[in-house]
Amino acid sequence: MITTTEELEELVDSTVSIPTIPTVLLEMQEVLNSTEGSTADAASIIQKDPAIGAKVLRLVNSPIYGLKQPISAIPLACSILGLRVVHNLVVQATVLDSFAGPDEGNLDVQWLWDHSFKTAMAARILVRDAKFDLDMTIDDAYTGGLIHDIGKVLLVQNQPDRFGEAMKLSQERGIPLAQAEGELFGFSHAHIGGLLAQRWNLAPILQAAVMYHHSPGTNPDTWAVGFLIQSANTIAHQAADQTAPYRGDLVDSDALQALGVPPDRLEEITNDIRAVTLS
Repeated sequence: MITTTEELEELVDSTVSIPTIPTVLLEMQEVLNSTEGSTADAASIIQKDPAIGAKVLRLVNSPIYGLKQPISAIPLACSILGLRVVHNLVVQATVLDSFAGPDEGNLDVQWLWDHSFKTAMAARILVRDAKFDLDMTIDDAYTGGLIHDIGKVLLVQNQPDRFGEAMKLSQERGIPLAQAEGELFGFSHAHIGGLLAQRWNLAPILQAAVMYHHSPGTNPDTWAVGFLIQSANTIAHQAADQTAPYRGDLVDSDALQALGVPPDRLEEITNDIRAVTLS
């Protein structure tokens, strides 16, 4: 699990308002952490939230599961998906509610959502193809990629003018946005997102994915998780349909070799991600 200094938390809290954990996620956490928690318990929670219920049905009826007959019942869908997958869906849905707001501070929220989706898809592929040992499921990798930039949303919602300055500084000086944020705020969007993940008691591997996607973790495990999401982030930037409104913090080609994925395979992955679009 990640740790943050008291000074960093005070600085972040004085700059942005980190929302409290949504009730539906809190209830799902309790089910997941209980020795008696079941998919039936999860289904009873999901059925109270039509939006999340729709996501559960969409996933279970996707080609990934290859079911012969469509599923329309939430309890059956949850039993097929399992607690861990359903929990990750709730994490995604509750965190990404923040992407629903209007564009502010010159940030195109739709672009950021598309970028996060591409990062998630790239992370899903990389966790399977990478050659170093990483105790991370495909679903965790996808979730980590999807929520990795949530800190940007909180920054633009709380400090739109200063965040706009950070993006301008990033473009004018040709420095990564995370570095520009550090100069203006004293922390980056990764720190904000990591603190949210920590306070929402997300799985330690998701906390690491968000907190360390721009800087190395403090031990081999968090380093590997952060590097995988950083690499997926790089691929998503390279596969973007349009130029980012700021300079991304990219992993160079030499560092990417640490994944153990051949260069021609990385090129193939990038082309695949370039073809990914939000439906």
